Amino acid sequence: MLNYVVRDSEAVLSRWLEDREILLIRGPRQSGKTTLLERTRQLLTGKGVDESRIHYFSFEEDVARLKFEADCKEYVSFYRKPGKNYFLLDELQYVKDAGRRLKLLFDFFPDAKFIASGSSSFDLTNLGANLAGRVVFLDLFPFSFREFLRAKNPGYEKKYAELKVGMDGETLSQPTVFLDDLNRLLHEYLTYGRYPRIVLEADKEKKRELLKNLFTTYVEKDVVSLYGNKYRDPAVKLLQCLARTIGSQVNYENLARNSGLRYTEVRALLPLLEDSFVVSVVKPFFQDRVSELRKNPKVYFVDYGLRNHLLERFEASDFDALYENFVFNQLSASGPVKYWCTTAKTEVDFVLEKGNIPVKVKKTPKITRALVSFIQQYAPKKAFVANLNEVARRQIGPCPVWSVPFAYL
Repeated sequence: MLNYVVRDSEAVLSRWLEDREILLIRGPRQSGKTTLLERTRQLLTGKGVDESRIHYFSFEEDVARLKFEADCKEYVSFYRKPGKNYFLLDELQYVKDAGRRLKLLFDFFPDAKFIASGSSSFDLTNLGANLAGRVVFLDLFPFSFREFLRAKNPGYEKKYAELKVGMDGETLSQPTVFLDDLNRLLHEYLTYGRYPRIVLEADKEKKRELLKNLFTTYVEKDVVSLYGNKYRDPAVKLLQCLARTIGSQVNYENLARNSGLRYTEVRALLPLLEDSFVVSVVKPFFQDRVSELRKNPKVYFVDYGLRNHLLERFEASDFDALYENFVFNQLSASGPVKYWCTTAKTEVDFVLEKGNIPVKVKKTPKITRALVSFIQQYAPKKAFVANLNEVARRQIGPCPVWSVPFAYL
């Protein structure tokens, strides 16, 4: 596979290849799911599986989808060879009643392994609910910063692995003479985004054209195809408004007014945008769970390049907002993340739910009164100030506060 960049998720995939459970790969369109299925073929043949017992189908193709929907058992039986077979089912979100059909196949072919992919979280999660006890989810997002560095220069990936800060365990941060290099690469990552095809393209104008095409494909195939043509223009208008307000609390009335949508449309659209892996919705941190539900969330983008495309702004991007978006994406890859804000507008950007660890995001490092207030109120075991350049350790009472560069996360 030309220019293939090894994905971190390969390790998870390899662990489940021989198990009985259906492996369901879900993630945004063009995040590399089809490539990972092709890589699965390589991994299987590398383990001695005969090529004739590995079968790939894309249900984006109507002919294959209609045959599969008409009689999935007959369809699979037609291609099945003696011995254990592996069925790689791509773009499963297009198959009607996919959960029932996969359950039927799982029960009817005990010697077959089914590995499926799809790009709608809502549909695939519902599908998984129909396959309780029969499915394992593998979430595949566009390149992480580590994968991005791997694609650019393995030497920088190795340096990043040495410097990367562990939020859960003991934090050991150290300066590096390569921080300017890592920040330069982070700048590119936040400008053109995480999508593999765009990362691997060297020409900036082509990157922008690819982002435009990717967004058009998303609107046509994920929004219109799955939710209906009536959502086409409203989805674009709402995303443009969200792109301008990264990190701000969602105000549904303002979003409706600024996008030209009705309040009810905004409330209906936002979950659909999250379910199709374009934005992430972040809820507030409160000890009182009832109060938490009454507060408005924040919204961040899964991909920075798509966000910049929506604003038609690349080289002049507002990096303060993008740094905050980056920190959220990095933190959320390891577990649930919330934000903290009081009625007095005292705010900490992020709180890791595991351990109630606060993270403040500032380009220039500073321990804010809000961070001190959170530490005094909730007594976390550690706290962080994510910033551009400083590596330092300070103390607020018994709580160590680590200043760590964005490129260490």
